[in-house]
Amino acid sequence: MKEGAERICRRIEADAGAKAENILAEAAKKRDMMLSDAEKEAEKRREQILGRAQKEAEEQKRRIMGIARLDARKQMLAAKQELIKEALQQALEALSNLEEQDYFALFKKMLLASIKTGEEVIILSPRDKARIPKGFWKELQGELAAAGHKNKLLISKETFETSGGFILRSGGVEINNSFDSLLEMYRDELEMEAAAILFQEE
Repeated sequence: MKEGAERICRRIEADAGAKAENILAEAAKKRDMMLSDAEKEAEKRREQILGRAQKEAEEQKRRIMGIARLDARKQMLAAKQELIKEALQQALEALSNLEEQDYFALFKKMLLASIKTGEEVIILSPRDKARIPKGFWKELQGELAAAGHKNKLLISKETFETSGGFILRSGGVEINNSFDSLLEMYRDELEMEAAAILFQEE
C-alpha cells in the first residue's frame, strides 16, 4: 500500500515537473517572440524617426537655400538698379556738359520739335541764358518761318534751375523740356535700355 502511494507521488511529481518544464519553455518562447517583436517595432520606429528627421532636415535645407537665393537675387537687383541709376546720371551730366556747339545744336533741335505756333514763351536756365550763341535766335526764327510758323517767340525774363533744356509756355500751358524732366518722363524706358546695354551678356 505504502509502495503504491509512493509510485503515485513520484508519478505526480514527474508530471508536475514535465508540466513545469513545458510552461517554462512556452514562457521562454513567448518571451523571445515578444523581444523579437519589440526589436522589430523599435527598428521600425527608429527608421520612421530617422526618415522624418531626414525629411525635416532636407525641407529646412530647401527653405534656407530658397531664402539665400531670394536674398542674393534682391542684392543683385539692387546692385543693377544702382548701376542703371548711375548710368542715367552720367548720361544727364554728359548732355549738360556737351561742347557748346553740340549742346546748342541739340537745344535748337529740341525747340524746333516742340514749337507749334511760333508764339510760345521760352524759359531758360540762368546758365543757358548767359551763353546762348550770337545769332542763335535769329537762325531759329528763320527756320520756324520756313516751316510756316509765326515769328513771335518770346524769351522770358524769368529763369529756372536745370541741368539743361528749357520750358515752353503757350496759352497758359507749360511744357517742361528740361533734361531732368525728360529723364523722369522716360525713366522706365531709359532704364530698360540701360539694363539691356549694361547686362546684355547675362
